[in-house]
Amino acid sequence: MIVLKFGGSSIKYDFEEATNLALSLFEDDAVIVVVSAIKGITDKLILYSQTLDKTIATKIASEYVSFAKSHGIDPVILKPYLDELFNLPDLPEEALRDYILSLGEVLSAVIFSASIGGKFVPSWDIFEAEGNFGNAFIDIKSSKKKFKRVFEVLEEGYIPVIPGFTAGKDGYILTLGRGGSDYSGVAAGVLGKAKLVAIMSDVEGIYTADPKLVPSARLIPYVSYDEIIISSKHGMRALQWKAAELAKEYKIPVLFGRTRNWRMGTLMSERSSGMPLMTYKDGLLLVNVTEEIKYPIIAEGPFWKLYKVSQEEGIHLMRELHTKLFQPSFIQYSVYKSSENGQKTQEFNEKISIEQGENRKIYYSEEEVNLPG
Repeated sequence: MIVLKFGGSSIKYDFEEATNLALSLFEDDAVIVVVSAIKGITDKLILYSQTLDKTIATKIASEYVSFAKSHGIDPVILKPYLDELFNLPDLPEEALRDYILSLGEVLSAVIFSASIGGKFVPSWDIFEAEGNFGNAFIDIKSSKKKFKRVFEVLEEGYIPVIPGFTAGKDGYILTLGRGGSDYSGVAAGVLGKAKLVAIMSDVEGIYTADPKLVPSARLIPYVSYDEIIISSKHGMRALQWKAAELAKEYKIPVLFGRTRNWRMGTLMSERSSGMPLMTYKDGLLLVNVTEEIKYPIIAEGPFWKLYKVSQEEGIHLMRELHTKLFQPSFIQYSVYKSSENGQKTQEFNEKISIEQGENRKIYYSEEEVNLPG
């Protein structure tokens, strides 16, 4: 089984390639799809939840209707959910907010399932939430019985399409925090005993730094759970930290790829390429390199340090480190396996070779893996 999670940019800009990928994989394997709201919709829903201004709801509805039509889907299938958008239930304030925010993913899932001939499976019917509105967790143990519905859909010969970002508790819908659809995808992988969860977005994988801040940032082929957990807590947006912790707990491999052209770039597992990884957020710079940095250390772990640095200095420092650490044409790194506390304790004899250019390949453990594109 493979779980595909498509982000909002993939839904908005690469919808056909997303649906084609799901159908292509479904020819040979069981597939579960988890989707986000169309890029930009969640911010509109947040504003709507704050103001209850129906003109905002009209804009949201119009965008989804136009989107459905543009992909050959009769927008009449959206009517029950658009009615909910305009005719809100009488709920406590926090519950109403989460209810409103859930509708973006729901509308995406309805359209996606119609496009591939799949079946829409409400997330609140299969994921049991624990915790608070706005930032809940998924109770895996309590969700096992509910998740049987997904297996039933697969046995019927359909691809289950699940709206991400939400779970259910005591009849309420709870959201899982920013990036919660990643969490939904990994939870589906855990409950479905998937061999792989693929997080599909508009970038090819995990980079040594944000390419928007550091143009020379490099793609990392293998990254450990622990590296992603700490990085996602300090500015990395590729995966929600709760998703990374859940993947580590159940040892679910997570592949990061770009929906357009199906380019897969990074695998998250217990192994690490040992490459530099840097993030910046709110005056704090996180790095995993041994280079001496002359700024106050706020916190540190077995393989990382957190420095207090201004934004301008932080970006400059990341660029400077990249210039120092990387050669322009060919790079070779040792592959490590992370222990439970995140330390790189075992160096493998194998080497990863990353060749830049059109025909990229990763060589690992005497196996050759051709990356699409």
